[in-house]
Amino acid sequence: MNIRVIILLFCLIVFVGGKKVHRFRLERRSHRHHKIPHAHLHLQFRNALRRKYGFTPLRTVNAVNVTSEAGKGAVITEPLINSYDTNFFGVVSVGDQSFTMQFDTGSSDFWVPSSHCRFCIKTCGNKFFRVSNSKSFRSSGTPFSITYGSGSVKGIVASDNVGFGDLKIQNQGIGLVNISDSCSVFDGIAGFAFQQLSMTKSVPPFQQMIDQQLVEQPIFSFHLKSGSSDGGSMILGGSNSSLYYGPLTYTNVTEAKYWTFKLDFIAVHGKGSRSSPSGNKAIMDTGTSLIVGPVLEVLYINKDIGAKHNKTYNLYTVSCESIPQLPIIVFGIAGKEFFVKPHTYVIRYDNFCFSAFMDMIGLQYWILGDAFMRENYVEFDWARRRMGIAPAV
Repeated sequence: MNIRVIILLFCLIVFVGGKKVHRFRLERRSHRHHKIPHAHLHLQFRNALRRKYGFTPLRTVNAVNVTSEAGKGAVITEPLINSYDTNFFGVVSVGDQSFTMQFDTGSSDFWVPSSHCRFCIKTCGNKFFRVSNSKSFRSSGTPFSITYGSGSVKGIVASDNVGFGDLKIQNQGIGLVNISDSCSVFDGIAGFAFQQLSMTKSVPPFQQMIDQQLVEQPIFSFHLKSGSSDGGSMILGGSNSSLYYGPLTYTNVTEAKYWTFKLDFIAVHGKGSRSSPSGNKAIMDTGTSLIVGPVLEVLYINKDIGAKHNKTYNLYTVSCESIPQLPIIVFGIAGKEFFVKPHTYVIRYDNFCFSAFMDMIGLQYWILGDAFMRENYVEFDWARRRMGIAPAV
């Protein structure tokens, strides 16, 4: 595969014993090559990521009372398909039709392609929703538009029953996409951020699960795995302590819309210095493949690991032979240290290797994507507005 294609590929985007648990096998899947746009979209990825987050101050979160009662509902283990360690997605049903969906903590909307999205179907090869095949489908006719790190989509707002395994959400608000400007390896997106972020003005899927008392606890968790046919899991309704080491360290969500928290520091182990991130702010985003930050802070980290800026691809490259000798990156969160090892933060394709630390002009906080979460288990506590983090098994 062409190096330029691989680089864009990596830049896109992104069990409780005795209880009712639905297991889904996780698989590592190769990309459908025709789905990857030309590498000139690398710049568009950066611009779209800017539009996804913007650089205006985020509002302070107010506590939300959730009415779900413990002991009701189920704990669901949802399968995630691992595509080159950079995209993690699972299978979800809309009506009686199944789609591969990215579970994105950096957005709040749920959408699938419609039969009118010729680009989605003909160019990208995505599955599309057949309105005539669903008796529970309802359309409002209201238009919507959403921008993500990998592109944008437009369509109309509708509703239908949505299933995560045997967990069935009634009348979930969905976006039916008629226009898309980029391809992805998954069919649609299921947003797991807060409702304030919704562009379709719909209640996010997990809030619906809570409101309809479908989950045992108002908690969902991610356990991402690298380089294996067993790619990891998303757990709906709780956590699985066998998937992480030691207790969870909790950090409060500090600002609205996203899963935003305070990042104490980032350090390159053995270099004797700790960088206090701009504004001490970070966002946990499963829909972002890499670790994105302000220009100067990313520059210093890449300099400390010996990475060189590559003007052709506008990212930082390292010698593949040096990976075993590279230092560990340390993230300070809630008084604890969490690590990302070089084999995780260096993306390798044959003899071409580059750093997962990517800069973004104008960005004043950090976005911790899959490169962080492949080393660290994360629990998202919707009711308490907090995240629990621990080293992943």
